Amino acid sequence: MKTRFLFPYSFKRIGWIMLIPACIFAFVVYVLDYEFSFLNVKVFAIVDSEIFKSSNNFSITTNNITDELLGIFIIIGSLFVACSKEKTEDEFIAQSRLESLLWATYFNYGLLLIAMIFVYGMDFFSVLIFNMFTHLLIFLIRFNYVLYKNNQAVHNEK
Repeated sequence: MKTRFLFPYSFKRIGWIMLIPACIFAFVVYVLDYEFSFLNVKVFAIVDSEIFKSSNNFSITTNNITDELLGIFIIIGSLFVACSKEKTEDEFIAQSRLESLLWATYFNYGLLLIAMIFVYGMDFFSVLIFNMFTHLLIFLIRFNYVLYKNNQAVHNEK
């Protein structure tokens, strides 16, 4: 079976090392509305605007990059975990990966549709931000659950 678009198995461990702490920190940062003050830095902004104010395009601005760094770590970590080969990559794994991806897509967009109907204002903007991350996270949960259940079934047969 060809898996030329998957990362090597060793990337899975790197992904988990990036993903788990980033999710924990992101949860704490979101709940406590906290930013690390040492991450106030000057950054290049393609667009920098406030609501109802003029925008500064292609400029240098000062910003706290806590959210950006956590988002980058969550995305890269979850991509590494989700798109890394398993120790034994076979047809069952490939089928489970495909089904989990489809299942995660349905579930994720179902949640988004519900949010479009029932969530308004700036809270909907928060839903959109979370929606950037939930697709891969739902995939990881479903895929690892399927692998776990399969391993339990194989173990119980022995």
